[in-house]
Amino acid sequence: MRLVVTGGSSFVGAHFCKVAARTHDVHALFHSCPVRLNRVTGHRVDLRRPRDADRIRALRPDAVVHLACRIKAPAKDGLSASEAAARINRQMMDSVLSLGVPIVYASSTVVHWSTPTPYGASRLEDEQRIRESGLPYAILRPSAPYGPALPHHRPRHRESFHTLARLVRHAPFVPVLGSGHQRRQPIHVDDFADAIVRLLAQPLPDRAFEAGGGSAHSMRELIAIMGHTIGRRPLVVPLPTALFVQAARLMPDFDPALMAAASEDEVADPTELSAHTGWAPRTFEEGARELMEGC
Repeated sequence: MRLVVTGGSSFVGAHFCKVAARTHDVHALFHSCPVRLNRVTGHRVDLRRPRDADRIRALRPDAVVHLACRIKAPAKDGLSASEAAARINRQMMDSVLSLGVPIVYASSTVVHWSTPTPYGASRLEDEQRIRESGLPYAILRPSAPYGPALPHHRPRHRESFHTLARLVRHAPFVPVLGSGHQRRQPIHVDDFADAIVRLLAQPLPDRAFEAGGGSAHSMRELIAIMGHTIGRRPLVVPLPTALFVQAARLMPDFDPALMAAASEDEVADPTELSAHTGWAPRTFEEGARELMEGC
């Protein structure tokens, strides 16, 4: 199968391309950071430009795996950073839908948060447009993808788990947002890729799945597990949410609205996805050592 993968140079995208290239003809789309992986063909494109959408259609893909997404973008034309990002996401979805082929879309568990956020609204809009397109689709909502960095691949955005791993390994203490008792169900990035490959091996089911790992933990527990793999007992220091919100205003990869709502649980029960694909994700205890060794 010939696959077009948007966001192919991201952390999740590069891992997916690596896994999918074992059995498929993979064409990875990137905007700024080149993709250099064995058996993967990279294409520098801007999904917002009609001529680039024409280039993608010329590849004649059998399916598209849409992993590209913007959380923040430079404020312009009277739009806030969140609104500018939503416009970019809308333009990218225009190009994806114009391909007229089956779609696997990576959404987010943030769509379940009780606190509305612009990012969550953008994800929900994308999901609704896919449902209304009439194209075969599957939507996956991953919870906190993690895993080792790929050798010789430097995505534009540093993954939060990689930053956390460095703090656990080197810092005298590890700061956490709020109490640190908010729960996550991290999914290993290669398990997430495997789930998509398994979905593509059969007709897409026209439904959404939660895509979590094999175990759920509080942030404090995740830090303790990571420390245990290297023989450390990290000191966890809770900090006010407001500090993280203010820091997010100054950092290009973090959304203040998401930070303000990040004390909510973000779990994703993988039972239905496992039943549909025969897939079994590893627990965080099983994946943490590889994360720590690869960061």
